Amino acid sequence: MFGLVASGRLIDVNAQQVDVNKFVFPLRDPHLINHVVVLLTGTVPLDPNYGAAVYLYWLNPEPCWQYLGFISNEKPSAIFRLNYAKKVSDSGANPFGLMAPQPMASVAQIGLSIEPLAEIAQHVAQPDSAAQPTDMYTFAQKMLENFINFAASFAVSQQQAMVSPGEQYIPFSALHKWHDKFAQRLAQDPNFWKHS
Repeated sequence: MFGLVASGRLIDVNAQQVDVNKFVFPLRDPHLINHVVVLLTGTVPLDPNYGAAVYLYWLNPEPCWQYLGFISNEKPSAIFRLNYAKKVSDSGANPFGLMAPQPMASVAQIGLSIEPLAEIAQHVAQPDSAAQPTDMYTFAQKMLENFINFAASFAVSQQQAMVSPGEQYIPFSALHKWHDKFAQRLAQDPNFWKHS
C-alpha cells in the first residue's frame, strides 16, 4: 500500500502496521537522510475521502511525532524534508500521541495515519506559528537593513580607497541592488530561500 524512498537507498514497501490505520517505516541512520519520498504503491487505493497523514518520529530530546504533510489518491506521492531540529511543543496533538516507536535500532521513523481528508485539512490550515511568513519576512527585512547599515559604516571615498591599494572594495550601489532584489523576492515569496 505504501512505499518510502530515502536518497541512496532502495525503496521500502514493508511498512509495519502498528494499529488499524497506522503504519511506520524505520529510518536507519536518520542523520544521513535529509529528504524522503512517501508514496502509494497503487496496489491498494485509500478509501475515497481519506488520506494518509505523514509524521516523523524522533527524539527532541523527548520522543515526539512531527507532522510533515499527507498523501492521498489524488496526490499519491510527496517529498518531505526532514527537519530534526524543529521544536515540537505537543507530542499528544497527533494520532500517534505518545506512542513509542516499535523496538528497533533506529531512532527515527516515518509514521502514516489514515485519516479523513477533512481532518488532514485541519493540519494544513494550522501551520506552525514559528514558521509564519510574516515573522520570517520581518526577520529578513531587519537582517537586510542591519547588513546595509553595517556595510555603510565602512564606506570610503574614492580618494581614501586609493590609499589602501591592497584592499578590495565593493561599490555601495552593488549592495543596494542586492538589497532591492532580495527584498523584492522576499515580498513575492517569503519562503523563496527554502527552494534554492
